[in-house]
Amino acid sequence: MERLSPAGGFVVGLVCLLVSLGALVSLPRATDGSVPVAIVFPPWTDGAEAIARSFAVGHRVLRSGRFSAIVVVAPTPGGQAPSLPQGAWFSLVLAGLAGCLDIPGQTEKLS
Repeated sequence: MERLSPAGGFVVGLVCLLVSLGALVSLPRATDGSVPVAIVFPPWTDGAEAIARSFAVGHRVLRSGRFSAIVVVAPTPGGQAPSLPQGAWFSLVLAGLAGCLDIPGQTEKLS
């Protein structure tokens, strides 16, 4: 089996990075506070800490997501979204992603 040259390995790594960034940029972003969003924290952030940070900037927390580092927050009454909590990576609109970010089985219990 042939080994990649250092330049070839760099190209493969660069392509993987660009594809990952493209996928991240294509996810639905929250533009205003009129819809529920999922706030994504780093995986090492404790669930209670993620919720506390979300409350601290004025979000109305609905529940945790599939992972403890994901916090689902309610839309704001005025449509003005509070700022992203300290340490959060990004926020995503739940449209089309709710099943990926919710806790398994939670949807069935609510309906």
